[in-house]
Amino acid sequence: MVPGPKPLSLELSDHERQVLRGWLRKRTASQALVLRSRIVLACAEGRANAQVALDLGVSRETVRKWRARFLTDRLEGLVDRQRSGAPRKITDERVEALVARTLG
Repeated sequence: MVPGPKPLSLELSDHERQVLRGWLRKRTASQALVLRSRIVLACAEGRANAQVALDLGVSRETVRKWRARFLTDRLEGLVDRQRSGAPRKITDERVEALVARTLG
């Protein structure tokens, strides 16, 4: 692995660390949010983007993107942004209920 430029330092407040760990445990959290939380927590340990990417099975670009987004927008940067187009007709609660029924 060729070392790249040194990534920006990422430090978490106790509240941010608690929220990120909560997202990891939340059964209804999206896979994407869980992955982003893992990336940020790993980066906060001082690990390089390449090492985090290797450990989590993602690209260095993915790690770089979420590290930068977190540094810019903190926790809000990790949550899916509103998408353009027609609004959803099915709420998160209905999706969650259907998944619970299917798995239960």
